[in-house]
Amino acid sequence: MSKRGKLKKRLSTNGAPERPSTPRPLFPVAMAVPREDFKLTESQFEQLEKAGGVKLPESLRIQLATLAEFWIGDLRLRLTPRPKQFRKYLEEMDKVFRQAEKACFWDSGPKYHLVHWAMETTVDNALGFPVALAALEEQLRNVQKTVVALMGCLPEDPGRQRPFDDERRFIFLADIFEQAGGKATAYLSSHVGTTSMADTVMADTPFRKFAQLFYSLLPADDKRGPGGFDDALRHAVFARRAQRSP
Repeated sequence: MSKRGKLKKRLSTNGAPERPSTPRPLFPVAMAVPREDFKLTESQFEQLEKAGGVKLPESLRIQLATLAEFWIGDLRLRLTPRPKQFRKYLEEMDKVFRQAEKACFWDSGPKYHLVHWAMETTVDNALGFPVALAALEEQLRNVQKTVVALMGCLPEDPGRQRPFDDERRFIFLADIFEQAGGKATAYLSSHVGTTSMADTVMADTPFRKFAQLFYSLLPADDKRGPGGFDDALRHAVFARRAQRSP
């Protein structure tokens, strides 16, 4: 396996805890083809080096590009349809199929007369009209039963926001940053002379600047807000330190 292949295998490992209260993406996932033209440019690598006060040789640039690829995939996966959306679509199908099945009933009332009249016209295939309606009715009934069964397979969806589950991405970013000569730190800092929690802010360390810039370069429709980003960065640094403690 190539170095890039090993890197991708490491990045794809999901060590995040299960959250049964929030349904995970429904697999297999079917998504539109992602942007194939995305890549970190020379200028962006230079901006990252300046922001973090580090040096990114070619090997680390490859790691960053691979990390970006997986992180973008995470963010796109988070926006895939939820069980409640699938349920809505299936309920719409169930309603329409039941209505269509009812429309196929032809052997009573005015429809009985209509069908026999139709069979005597010169319209192509009209002679087989009742047989076609009966076959369609049976097919609709079978499909409608499948739709109901599929609804029974869907997990509950309480509506809570899907987690980002990207702690491992932050940790890997910290690994790259330290390999580039930096120190991956992220912590809260208080203004001088104050003790109130309201005055506690995130220390603007070189790693935070580096991570913020890298995250901002990822093309995605739904990303963490500034506060959520800082919390995730701080927790990931703490978890990384705990993993490395003897």
